[in-house]
Amino acid sequence: MSKKNQSKRLANQHKKSQGVVGIFGDEAKLHDITVGKISQLVIEQLEKEFPQLSFQYKKSIRKEEINEALKKVDKELGQTLFVSNSSIKPDGGIIEVKDDNGNWRVVLVSEAKHQGKDIENIQKGKLVSCQA
Repeated sequence: MSKKNQSKRLANQHKKSQGVVGIFGDEAKLHDITVGKISQLVIEQLEKEFPQLSFQYKKSIRKEEINEALKKVDKELGQTLFVSNSSIKPDGGIIEVKDDNGNWRVVLVSEAKHQGKDIENIQKGKLVSCQA
């Protein structure tokens, strides 16, 4: 029953935001840009707090790179089931730190996501929970 309620809620949300217009509208674009700016602020803060470490910002990560990392954890993981040169491009980018062995490790992937009534609730001063 809850799935049906969620379907109705999402259908109403898309009608209200005019579907694609809401997804790619000015508010959504501004949200995407803001996520990227916040990532830049995060890397600046990390560099201040941890000057002994090296950080880098990337706009994308190759799926091949993800698969290689997964294979190191378990040989059954990281199977290539896609185009080898494909990549993931999160809205806010990717922040990495260099470990003691000179390998880059992902520490943050930020993606813009508008779900339900988040913006409306934030404007009303209601707290929105984040999931990690």
